[in-house]
Amino acid sequence: MVGLLLKDILNLKKYVKQIGIAMILFIIFGINMKNPPYIIGMMVMMSSMMVITSMGYDEQAKWDKYALTMPILKKDIVLSKYLLLIITTLMGAGVSLIVSLLMITFLDMGNIKEILIACGLIILIAIAAFSLLIPVIFKVGVEKARIMMFVVFGIPTLIILGVLKLIQRFNIPKPSEDQIKMLGYAFPFIVLLVFAVSYFISVSIFNKKEL
Repeated sequence: MVGLLLKDILNLKKYVKQIGIAMILFIIFGINMKNPPYIIGMMVMMSSMMVITSMGYDEQAKWDKYALTMPILKKDIVLSKYLLLIITTLMGAGVSLIVSLLMITFLDMGNIKEILIACGLIILIAIAAFSLLIPVIFKVGVEKARIMMFVVFGIPTLIILGVLKLIQRFNIPKPSEDQIKMLGYAFPFIVLLVFAVSYFISVSIFNKKEL
């Protein structure tokens, strides 16, 4: 398992440089907007996308077919991608959190509590979103799955915007503070469930896949 993760990390070295440049731009934009959560959101999403890039590299090199000539279980290949997702997401969150805390300390932008809540929420959203995408990649490949990214990220956004407009139009009462807290407590367990179900679906797809 460690070997599979090291292989992915080494393959992503060039991509990390590109992400580094993009992150610098996001930091500049975030400072100009005085919006630390923007930096966290963009950095976490960019770092989470590294799992897709990794799977793209494997697909181009026909790595999976080669890997199965070695004593490696199919479920371990799948699990390595989910672990990579968690690692890269947390790395992006860690870097962006440090930047955000520096913005609070030296530029007086936001407060620590709001930043920590935003960071936790964005991490959970990223893990859930890419967990939905990974089985699709195992099924149809990276190129076709890129189209699905618009579905995975676009539809929830449209639904949220639609609900907000309906609330404003019909003066629907907003959720109470207790209801919001309950949803906040439940959300990590929902994401964990999505992550686990996604993993088992991916294992099932990969086991049936002809390489």
